[in-house]
Amino acid sequence: MTWTLGMAWKMLPLLLLPVYLCVAERHIVYWNQSNSALLQEDYTLDVRLNDHLDILCPHYPPSVLAHPAPPEEYTLYLVGSEEANHCRVGARDPVRWECRRPHAPHGPETFSEKIQRFTPFSLGKEFREGQVYHYISKSVHRRHDPCLRLRVFVKTSNGAENHIEHQTIAAKPVADQPARELPNTQKSTGASSALAPSLGVALLLLLLPLVMS
Repeated sequence: MTWTLGMAWKMLPLLLLPVYLCVAERHIVYWNQSNSALLQEDYTLDVRLNDHLDILCPHYPPSVLAHPAPPEEYTLYLVGSEEANHCRVGARDPVRWECRRPHAPHGPETFSEKIQRFTPFSLGKEFREGQVYHYISKSVHRRHDPCLRLRVFVKTSNGAENHIEHQTIAAKPVADQPARELPNTQKSTGASSALAPSLGVALLLLLLPLVMS
């Protein structure tokens, strides 16, 4: 059978479809008390190497600028399992991010962590397959705020589910939409990953031969 340019165009989407279905995902977590999942001790986010973890800080609309209560502001740490269980920060646990701009005009501050095996940056974090990493936060102004915590499990390429707890040296989110509402904080309304846009690109490739025929 002789391959023609038209046949190649028609086969290209089928060849590229697995690539688009296996792209890295972006996992969005709204870090505020309205996200009730962060109040659970076992809330776990399953990720893979090359995925991105996006943390969206608390954000308040302009209408609550004059509210007498202090806004939610946090310092986020990467800690070991023992520290996460007791919601405490060890002397050598690194600060990952600081959510200190709750009234930012452009919207909530966003911090991103790439789940990667190696990083060229001194402040970057290197992750290992099969290990569990723990993020917790400490409130800047509200000493009696509940503990917010997140477990991140890096899945292995072969699908094994053996969890190894990460100790610091020196699941897809259930839902970001809160079960209860706090009047002063922005609710979580985003998607949990970037897989949907990739499926849209794949669909576009499938329709491309029909357009060009």
